[in-house]
Amino acid sequence: MALSAHHPTRAASALSPLTSFFLLLLPHLTLGQFCTETCPPLNDVGRPISSLCAGDVPPAAVLTRRHRVCRPGRSRTVALEDFRGAGRVTVLGNVYVGCNAGRREAAVFAHVGQRYYDAHPDRVAFVNSLKGGTDCSMWPELYERDTSDLYPEESKDVKSGTNMPLVVDDDAFTMRDDFFTTPFGHPSY
Repeated sequence: MALSAHHPTRAASALSPLTSFFLLLLPHLTLGQFCTETCPPLNDVGRPISSLCAGDVPPAAVLTRRHRVCRPGRSRTVALEDFRGAGRVTVLGNVYVGCNAGRREAAVFAHVGQRYYDAHPDRVAFVNSLKGGTDCSMWPELYERDTSDLYPEESKDVKSGTNMPLVVDDDAFTMRDDFFTTPFGHPSY
């Protein structure tokens, strides 16, 4: 029997039983592919997955953990608790070196971070969690140069990397594992 767009019943009846089964099952298999507002998120059997959710305070061990800063400046450490306070915002970036998409994202993060810091120096901090097994100061220098290519006019007034973002060495993936997990995963380029 020839399949025809004019005869959908012929097309449907020509499908094998196995194909029909998968077509019926497909919508149920793809439900997990969409984002939900559920937090903590639920696994495939409906049980909560341990995650930080909006309004949660990270555990003290996460806030007090010291991270080595490799840019700007050197030979210092920071802990996320250093940035806590009423009316303060800390923005975390998660970058894995060695990918052009990551370099571009890191350059944008550096530019935006410096602009916000210039406008609100005591209220905002941008922290870039850098990982990838290389010299931690080399990559920030590269994406600071990339920033001037991406924003040639604005870069005359905004010198990315002067104060922000603080780039921290995260080769142990501690910051990534603490903050970039389900439901807020990140590709970690």
